[in-house]
Amino acid sequence: MLQNPNWTVEEAPARRGVVAHHAAPRFQAFWTTGREELATIDGPCWTQEGSGDEDALHIFGFAWTDAAPSQSAFESLMRQAAAAIEDWITDRL
Repeated sequence: MLQNPNWTVEEAPARRGVVAHHAAPRFQAFWTTGREELATIDGPCWTQEGSGDEDALHIFGFAWTDAAPSQSAFESLMRQAAAAIEDWITDRL
């Protein structure tokens, strides 16, 4: 169960999902898993490597409601987003 109300994680078509952060800095982005999916992504992408080719998590297509954070704050926010996505995936297993 997704523990943090500041995050929404949903399924989307074409092996993609949507993650949204509802506290500042607010944003919405797509996510997908697997090394093969990385080739289909255009534009900036944040990746968390996994233990195998299918475990890599990619967050991309950012739409910021608030100003984008500094690079260090962005990295922290992406780690939080990855944790929210992983919790969501685990809840569906």
